[in-house]
Formats: sequence, C-alpha cells, structure tokens
Amino acid sequence: MKRILLLLLITSIIGIPVSLAQTTISGMVKDKSDNTPLEQVGIRLLSVRDSTLIAGATTNRNGYFTLSQIKPGNYIIAFTYIGYNTYYKNVSANSQSTKRNIGIIYMSPSDIMLKEAIVTGKKAEVVVKEDTVEFNADSYKTQPNAVVEDLMKKLPGIEIDNDGKITANGKEVTKILVDGKEFFANDTKVATKNLPADIIDKLQVVDRKSDLARLTGVDDGEDETVINLSIKKGMKQGWFGNAEAGYGTDNRYVVNAMVNRFIGDNQITILGSSNNTNNMGFTDGGGMQGRRGNWGMSGVNTSHNIGTNFNVGKEEIFRIGGDIMFSATNQIDRRRTQRQDLFKDSTSYKNSESYSNNKSRNLTANFRMKWEIDSMNVIEFRPNFQYNHSQSHQNDTSLTRAGDADRTPVNRSLNNENNKGHGYNLSGRLSYNHKFKSKLGRSFSLDFQYSYSDTREEGYSQSENWLYLLNKDSVLNQDIEDHIWKNSYSARLSYTEPIGKGHFLTFSYRFQQTFNNADKLAYNADSLDLFLIRDYSNSFRNDFTTHSFQIGFKTVRPNYTYNIGITADPSTSKSENLIDKDKTIPSYTVFNMAPFFYYRYKLDKRTNIRIDYRGRTAQPSMTQLQPVISATDAMHQTIGNPDLKPSYTNNLRLRFNNYNEEKQRSLMAMLFGNYTFNSIINYSTYNQTTGGQTTSYKNVNGVWNVFGVFMYSAPLRNKKWQLNSVTHIRYANDIGYNNGERNRAISFNPRENFGITYRNDWAEAGIRANYGYQLTSSSIQKNNNKEIHSYGGTFNGNIYLPFGLSIGTDLNYQGTKGYSNGYDENYWIWNAQISYMFLKNKNATVSLKVYDILQQRSNIRRTVTGNYIQDVEYNTINSYGLITFAYRFNAFGKGGNRNNGNRPGGPMDNPRRGGFGGGHPGPPPGGRF
Repeated sequence: MKRILLLLLITSIIGIPVSLAQTTISGMVKDKSDNTPLEQVGIRLLSVRDSTLIAGATTNRNGYFTLSQIKPGNYIIAFTYIGYNTYYKNVSANSQSTKRNIGIIYMSPSDIMLKEAIVTGKKAEVVVKEDTVEFNADSYKTQPNAVVEDLMKKLPGIEIDNDGKITANGKEVTKILVDGKEFFANDTKVATKNLPADIIDKLQVVDRKSDLARLTGVDDGEDETVINLSIKKGMKQGWFGNAEAGYGTDNRYVVNAMVNRFIGDNQITILGSSNNTNNMGFTDGGGMQGRRGNWGMSGVNTSHNIGTNFNVGKEEIFRIGGDIMFSATNQIDRRRTQRQDLFKDSTSYKNSESYSNNKSRNLTANFRMKWEIDSMNVIEFRPNFQYNHSQSHQNDTSLTRAGDADRTPVNRSLNNENNKGHGYNLSGRLSYNHKFKSKLGRSFSLDFQYSYSDTREEGYSQSENWLYLLNKDSVLNQDIEDHIWKNSYSARLSYTEPIGKGHFLTFSYRFQQTFNNADKLAYNADSLDLFLIRDYSNSFRNDFTTHSFQIGFKTVRPNYTYNIGITADPSTSKSENLIDKDKTIPSYTVFNMAPFFYYRYKLDKRTNIRIDYRGRTAQPSMTQLQPVISATDAMHQTIGNPDLKPSYTNNLRLRFNNYNEEKQRSLMAMLFGNYTFNSIINYSTYNQTTGGQTTSYKNVNGVWNVFGVFMYSAPLRNKKWQLNSVTHIRYANDIGYNNGERNRAISFNPRENFGITYRNDWAEAGIRANYGYQLTSSSIQKNNNKEIHSYGGTFNGNIYLPFGLSIGTDLNYQGTKGYSNGYDENYWIWNAQISYMFLKNKNATVSLKVYDILQQRSNIRRTVTGNYIQDVEYNTINSYGLITFAYRFNAFGKGGNRNNGNRPGGPMDNPRRGGFGGGHPGPPPGGRF
C-alpha cells in the first residue's frame, strides 16, 4: 500500500510540469478551387463543451496561422472568410507535444445564389493604408510587351529619372519585391526593365523598417522605401515567360527573354538581355570608371545581361533565396560644358570638351536563408559576393577665362587618362531571434556582420597646361597604382521586455570596427627610371570604432502605438600615414546623443497619423579622409582631410493618410525635415593667376532642408474619369565654401503635377500638366538670385481594337524660363507604337515603335547653385524606329488562365469571369513587408 501511495505521489509530482505544458497550433488555409493561399481568414479556437472563445488569429498573406500558448484539451477551430463556407475542425492539444501542425485546410467558395445579378463596379486606382500606397495595376493600361517601368511612369507620385533611379513621393526606392519576396536584391532595374507589366495585379509602395528591425522588433533607425509587385492570382502555379527581338534604324537592336517558374510561394526566374538602346537592364556593378567617376546614363550604352533569381522552401519554415547576375557594359560619352564659377567680386568662365569610353564586367551573387526552427526561434543568414573588372579611357580639353567684359584667357588644359582594374567584395550577416515561452513579448536577438573588399587599379595619366598670365606651361605624366582594401565587422544585441499589458522596454547595443587601408603610388613617367612622386603618393591606414547604445519604451494599443527612447553613439577614429608621419592623426573620440520618437495614431479605419524622429551618424569616406593630392588633372586637384569628424543627421517625418472606400478617394500628406551636425562639404579654393582649383573637405553646421508631399486621387461621378494630383515643396539651406569664403545657398522649389485620365473597355487617354519653380540665392552674390520656371504636359493615348490591333502614343511638352539666353528649353517629344497580336490566345505580337518623331529631344542639362552655373551638352540616342517581334507563353496549373487577359474584352475587364484579375486582398501594411 505504501508503494502504491509513493508511486501515485511521484506520478503526481512528475505530472505537474507536464500538465502546465502549452501547445502551439499552426496550419495553412487555401482555396479549394485553385489551391491558392487565403489571407485574413478568421481563426477562432472554441471550447468543445460550450463553444467559448479560447483564442483567435488571422492568416497572413501566405495563408499561415499560429495559435500560441494553448492549454491541453479538446477544441473546435472555426475558419470563416467572406464568400466562403465556414469550415470546422476538431483538434486536440495534449501534454506530449508543444507543437501541433494541423496541415492544410481547404475552404470552398459559397455557391448560394438568389437571383442573377449584374454588378458593375470599378476597383480603386489608389488606396492609401498606413505606410502603404497601393495602385491597382489594371487601372493603368499599357501597350503589349510593356515592362513594369512603363507602368510605373503612369503612376502618380512615382518618378523614374534617365538613369533608371526610382523615387516614390520624394524617397528613393531601394528594393523591388515580388509577392513580398526580394527580387534581385537591391537592383531595382532588373525588375522594372524586365518583368512584363501585364502580370502585375497590385503595385504597393511601402515605407518600412530595416530587415533587422522587422526581425527583432527593436528599431535600429534604418528605414527604406520598397515596391512590392503582387502577381496576378492565376499566374502563381506554372510556367510563364516572354522573348522579344527587334531591329531598327541606326543599327539599334534589342533582344531579351525571361522564363518564370512559380509553384505557389516558390519562385524561379531566369532572364537575359542585350541592347544598344541605353536600357541598362542590370545596374552597373560599380567599376573603377576612371578616377573622375561614372558619368551616368548619358551617351550611348551597349549592355549585355544574364541572371537568375530564386526563392524556394518548405512553406515559411525554411526558405532559401538569392540571385546571381552578370553584366557587361560599354559606354561612350561625349560632352561639351560651359561653366561659370561665381565669386564675391568676379566670375570665371570655363569651356571644355571631353570623351570617355568605359567598359565594365560585373558578377554579383546575393543569397538569403531563413529558418524558423519553431515558433520561438528564427535564424537568418545573408551572404553576398561581388566582382568587377573594368577599363576606361578619358580625354578632355578646356579653356578658362576671367573678367565679365574682356574675358581674358587664364589657362588651357589637355588631359588624357587610361585605367584598368578589378575589385571584389565579400560580406555576410547572421541573425538569431528568440522569443520566450515563459512570457509573451519577451525576446532577444543577436546579429553579426562582416565584410571585406579589395580594389586594385593601375593607369597612366597625362596633363598638359598652358598658364597665360604667367607665360609658362607645365606637363605632368604619371603612372599610378591604387590599392584600397577594407574590412569591417559588427555585432548587435537586442532585448525586449514586456512590463504590463501592451508596454515594452527595448534595449540594444551595437559594436562596429572598420579598418580602412589605401595605398596610392604615383610615379613620374617622364623619365626612363621611374621614381615616386611623394606629394601625390600616400599609404594611409584608418581605424574607425563606434558603439551604439539604445534604450526605448514602447506601447501598443488598438488605436495608437508609440516608441520613445534615447541613443548614445560614441565613435573613435585614428589615422596613420606610412609615407609621411607628419600627416598621422592621433586617436580622437566624438560623442553623439539624441532621442528618438515614433508615434502612430489611428483616428478610424480610414485615417491615421504618424510622427517619426531619429538621429543617425555617418563616417567620412576614404576619398574624403586621405591627405593625398589627386592630380590627374593638374588644374583641378583634390585632397582629403584626415581631421574630418563623423556627421550626425537628425531626421523628422510626419505623415497623414486618409482613404474613403465609398468614394475611392485617397489623400496623403507627408513632411520631412533634417538637420546635420558636422556635415561634410566640399571646400574649394581658386588661384586667380593660374585658374587652378583645389578641393578638400570640411565639417560645417547649418545644413538642413524641409520637404513636403501632398497626394490626392479620386474618381469623378462617372467612374471612368480619374483625378490625380501630387504636390512637392522643398526648401534647402546648404553651406559651402567658395574660394575659401563661407557661402550660404538657399533653394526653394515647389512642384505640382496634376492629371486626369479617361478609361473604358477599348480606349484610354490621360493628360498630365506640371509646373515647377526654383529660387536659388547665395550669401556671396546677393544680387545674383536665380528664378527658374519649368512647365509642361504629357498626353498618353491607347486604343485597343477587338481583332488584336492596338495603337498607342504619348506626346510630351517641356519648357523653361529664366535661364541665360540660348539655354531655355522648349521642346516636344512624340513617341508612337502600333502593335498586332496574333496566334492562339494572342501570344505573339509584332510592333512598330518610333521614338522622338519630331527629333526635338533635348541633350542639354543645366545646373544652377549658389556657387556656379553649369550647362552640359552630351551625346545621347535621339530619334529612331524599331520593329520587334515578341512571344509570350504560359502553362498554368489548375485555377490558372491560359489567356493573356490584359486587353479589352478579356477576363480582367469582368471580374466575374475569372482569369488573372480579382483574387483576394493584397497583404496588409503590417504583414510580411
């Protein structure tokens, strides 16, 4: 009897912790008809005894859900979703397992019909929700074979410059996502210039925190603006792709192809392109491009690219993604420049002509691995590799004059330069995040990063100068060897502690150390026996160490969220010059401290307000630090400043959103402001006798700017008409030095872009008008204020005929007023295209495209600042015609559609007919993004 009682006692003691064990129930919900995930499905865990609600959740954009901390017992899970039959499932949680995956739940659409009804409606073109601006892609029709960039150019608030750089509401877009997953890492051009526009369902502009902040829940002050492309529902299960080839006048050609394999959330893409039409399908990998920098996307460019992107895995438990890209570019650039440098009591005039040829080969590989070990532990690893090989040739000639009346010649220069080099970069980031079962909301994370880069370049430069006022000339010929290598590592620890319902304390500490190394050896090439030119040579070592401490208090409530705290950022820098010990800089420390604040208030389901403030430190670059003269052009020398301190920028952002679903009206207002301590600016001095210029770098205070955006979008009473308005206002206060004298330059620049569009089943027409005003003033030349007016408009029209023929045109007018005589612009750009689609399902398209029919494209660029006025005329591709043949293919699984759909009368014009359109709501702003 005693043994039995003892056995029962032991059993009960052992059973205590077992009975307290809790279970996590997870699973996935899909549409039974087409096997696609369902988002925002309501999940209710009910008691078997009396149907009491025990817990609740909703599915994410991929259909997954999790119910945490469920006590052992028997339950019923109810799945509810509008338009679908409610689904019930019995489930039990026992003490033997802490995890229970119930697999995939298939929900069936409701088949209840009362009477046949015809519903005529229109999807909202623009929807603003918290930090997301969402565009319905089908509302902006594009020509056959258009790419995502063509679609973006129609969207209000999104701008794409000549180099392919994307800005959304004034902020640069850093990444393109496809269904929430990264597409070719940080190279936005790959997606915008290669993905076809007609596969896009929604385009979402998202302001979000960094990858690390989203993983850990602790804000690190890093923000980014990304664009997510939501693929149409029917194109997520199968193969699809396209191929295009074209040839035109002036030997212009394009060849590109893309193949995609989508299996639910698994994606594989292979693409390639070749052209000489200035379409840089992949971003240049950052080659040497000569010591005077890359001249951008002007000129004539030939580009060859091939790459692959993938994202595969087992649901969201374990995923691997990445991309590999290879690009080869050849750029020929010719330009003429006229520049006026404005001094307090005089003006200099410089005319120059230049030619450059830059060739580059780039290989980039970026990989991503994410493993959700369980609901409490996540590991993420991101290794990256880059390699570049480039060679360049540049030559230029210039004449500098002085004096407003006689313009006396001061100097003439002739420069010639040849360079070749290669470099690579290896980096990686490993992150681990842990959530505690014992207390909901408690978590900590570890993050480690490492990078190493090595760049070598060698070249020859020749500089000849005639100094008229001194009646002498000079020649400087150099053989130059550059070697720059850098390694950096950092570690970050974050911790979150809940203190009551909805309140959290957050802590983080980050340590980073960077070792910068630069050897520049310049040899005199005028003698057979090369000797080192010490004034132009340098062997420089710099160690930079920074610590970042952060403590914050966060509160989360249904209607508001705020996060307030303080950061402290001490940093230490020391520099050593191995060639000249007198230029060695002893160790010094800079200490920055600033508060941070984040507040979001939801007035109602349609309206919210956000306020965000953050400070950030940035160290000088190696070019800015090296105390060595760069004299490939003897008349324009640059020397670094090893005494530079890190800059510290304070950023403030305010945002207001409102969306009226009934009226489909969207309104957004944003205000940005920043002020920088120890801002790093150029410090230039001029020699009036020789006309030479020396530029160094200096820390200054007083640099700040304010930028505002107001966006409004709404349909008229007739839903076929849509109004869009985007207003930008910028006020900038810059500090610079003109010939050693401090100069304050102020720029005020408001811009307005107003558009109205009309769309029906067979045609689309839109008109946009724009006006901009720029006022520039200088404290040195107070009587030389510049007022520039820019104005213009754009007309876009497309007609889609039922037998496969489509006609499209765009006409753009741009004018300016306020520049000097001969430099005000007044031109029309007219492009047109006619396309014919044929074969089964209209998969083949023949197109005739003509660009700049009126041959008025401007190749003049003017820059006006408080210190100078510069006009540049450059070579570019002007008017040409192109005949292209394109073929699109698709092979979708069950639930897909084998029609192209993006034309009148197709399935996308009537959501009740199925096809690529419709589908379920896109991801919410707080979802996977």
